[in-house]
Amino acid sequence: MTGKKSVLGRLMPQVAAASATDQPLPAFPNLIADDRHHDGRPMVRLAGEGEQSTTQDIPSNPVQDSSGPASHQPNAITHSERKREWGINRASGAALSKLTESLAVENELKAAKEQLEAGQIIVDLDPQQLDSSFVRDRMEISDEAIGELAALIREQGQIVPILVRPHPTAAERYQIAYGHRRAKAAERLGIKVKATIRKLTDEELVIAQGQENNARVDLTFIERARFFIALNSKGFKRKVIREALSVNEGDLSSLIAVGSRIPIDIIEAIGPAPAIGRPRWRALMELLQEQSAVKRARQALGEDGIKVLPSDERFRAVIERLQKKEAPKTQIWEDPKGRPLANIVFTDTKCTLRIDQRQEPDFAKFLVSRLSELYREFEQQKAE
Repeated sequence: MTGKKSVLGRLMPQVAAASATDQPLPAFPNLIADDRHHDGRPMVRLAGEGEQSTTQDIPSNPVQDSSGPASHQPNAITHSERKREWGINRASGAALSKLTESLAVENELKAAKEQLEAGQIIVDLDPQQLDSSFVRDRMEISDEAIGELAALIREQGQIVPILVRPHPTAAERYQIAYGHRRAKAAERLGIKVKATIRKLTDEELVIAQGQENNARVDLTFIERARFFIALNSKGFKRKVIREALSVNEGDLSSLIAVGSRIPIDIIEAIGPAPAIGRPRWRALMELLQEQSAVKRARQALGEDGIKVLPSDERFRAVIERLQKKEAPKTQIWEDPKGRPLANIVFTDTKCTLRIDQRQEPDFAKFLVSRLSELYREFEQQKAE
């Protein structure tokens, strides 16, 4: 008890002097050990009237009494034994103090770890320790954009930290929820990237990833549609996808329609098209419902002159190609005598055969009668 002497201290003020001269401890016939305990320690008190003293536990002469030497008394406690007991107590107290300090440090480390995992502490991470999110949201990150961001960070520093989680399968690595461009810019500058580390499930990661991009109005319409397709293919529930994209059910339906009905390779070939919104993507979706239009779109996007265009221009080139009506290709079939008996016209969706019955009236009837046989021959040829 701080600032106050203990009961034993008040009752035995001469103990310190006795220990210095190694004299016998005096007797305390009025000292009684109480049956009650406080904090696991026995209590002592002065004997009241009519109470027995504790002289049987603490003899009047601890060195020697009438029955013989103190060394032969079972309850006799010599001064050296008492000193040894006090030494043990002091050692125990020191050990307890060290244990308390150790527990305090452990608690501080635990609290710091909890703050770190909760994303309340910003740390510096080596970009080489970082992996991209398991779901891509951006379609293109140009070198020019990374260069501009790196120059800004060099001048002003990294103001907003990125968000990462401990990698679910790789030790000592982290997975980015958002901030991919900031991480690439820091890597280009050869510096560490400021990050907050948070324990995230897959669902929490994609929600954080999508909502951060939506807050900055950063993803284009087709990137959001593509993000939906990626999340849906990985089995995420509709509620999680809607939270990640921050859209209502009506807007989500538009993303689903465009993202699922336009072939993914055509979306990838066109790119993010930042200036192209939902109405024009839906127009492209309608044009691509014919298989021949899909083939023509792929052919256009494979041309060198279109591949080098910016993303918005690639979109416009494909739309223009599909909206343009191709001139029908006409062929003339002549018989062995050189007579033009059949006129064949090919379009994207049809083939028209016209036979001139004036020169060979029965040829058309013969050809029609053989169509079933010709088709069976065609099927057999395909099977071979």
